[in-house]
Amino acid sequence: MTSPVAGVRAARRLEVVAERVGYWAARGTAADLDTAQAATHLGLNEDAARKLMARFGRWSPYR
Repeated sequence: MTSPVAGVRAARRLEVVAERVGYWAARGTAADLDTAQAATHLGLNEDAARKLMARFGRWSPYR
């Protein structure tokens, strides 16, 4: 990268890709696994897994 703007542009592209891929992955994971199972597979505790999947899946973490 030759400028800070290039770094921000690259970070934004990664953010967009993660959002698109993460949405369907979170929805599929929620359909296939309960929170405890997802947490185990993600290497997180249940609360962190619930919040991560809610963020990517675009639902409330309190549902």
